Amino acid sequence: MASMSQVIKYPFSRDAREASRKLANDIRSLTSLLEDPGNEYIIEEAEYRVLAALDQEEVPLKNISDQKEVLVYPTSRIIVEKIGAPRLREYQAEAESKAVNKHLAGESNEFLMGLAESSFEWKTESTGTISERARLPAAIRRFDFRMRYEDYLEVAPDFHASEWKLVNRAISSGWVLITKSELARLMSGKFKQIIIDSRLEVPTLPARLTEAVQRIESEVSTKIKKTEPIKFTTKVTSAFPPCIAQMHNDSIQGKNLPHEARFALAAFLLRIGMSEEEVLGVFRPAPDFARGLADYQVRHIASKEGGQGYNPPGCRKMQINGICPVEIGEVFDPLCEYVLHPLNFYETRVWEISKNIVNRSWYAAKKKRRQKFR
Repeated sequence: MASMSQVIKYPFSRDAREASRKLANDIRSLTSLLEDPGNEYIIEEAEYRVLAALDQEEVPLKNISDQKEVLVYPTSRIIVEKIGAPRLREYQAEAESKAVNKHLAGESNEFLMGLAESSFEWKTESTGTISERARLPAAIRRFDFRMRYEDYLEVAPDFHASEWKLVNRAISSGWVLITKSELARLMSGKFKQIIIDSRLEVPTLPARLTEAVQRIESEVSTKIKKTEPIKFTTKVTSAFPPCIAQMHNDSIQGKNLPHEARFALAAFLLRIGMSEEEVLGVFRPAPDFARGLADYQVRHIASKEGGQGYNPPGCRKMQINGICPVEIGEVFDPLCEYVLHPLNFYETRVWEISKNIVNRSWYAAKKKRRQKFR
């Protein structure tokens, strides 16, 4: 049985959902409850919670012994949905996920397994006590749990570090070995997915909640940078480095790209200012294209680091992953020898195009050679 503080810390949990429904069965009843002046503090805390997420600060928890505190999170979700800014939702998802990950670190193994089962229907098992695990092979004795690979794959593909790839995991009979911190990361990552993918039908709001929405809207307009998307043109695509150009061409021709190439291409296109919808359009011709999954992954790449997005991998990483066509001798561009990152190539080539420069001999005179291919 979860304590009241645990119910409040984990708003995705079954206990939290049930506690919230007992006080307010749905969004309309919640907004009606918030009209009571005695519940104004819930709106104040929800507003502060959203502002903390917007400022990339730790999500605050106030009075974790008050049962009405469980309504602060759903109220904060109403505020964000009413504003309707995708980046704000992503900020909220990131902040709430980080808070959950931090809280889970202090919970018992038994609590984590119960929470994973009751919240997400994940199947997890303990690998035994420390003394029991000491008798296991050294390579696997550090793992606290095993979980079904199907459940693992609900979230792990969103993490780009190589250790999360299934091929790099210890697996036995469909069970993936994981540590306590990894289970916490997976659970907090699942919560992040829920926030990003969920949509709420927001009714007319009471005056005090409307005021909170308006205040946060004004903060959003100043703290989240708005950029005009770059449209695909011949001028833009002709500035792509060879790696990105090949990935882009393969994708729009309906070829399936490996995971590393998809991430690199999406991160690059988003980083130079293309819209998420345009990036999705690049991947749409692929035979295995799934709109829902692709939409989530592109939003995830775009929302990293406070909305600035992930950086695409550098040249060395591209070469290690086998997705640099210059490294394997398929194509060559002299500029590749003078840069170490696709974005540096793009910036230089855009400048060259703007100045109508076609003679590349200036590289050797003005730039330092960074790598050599031939």
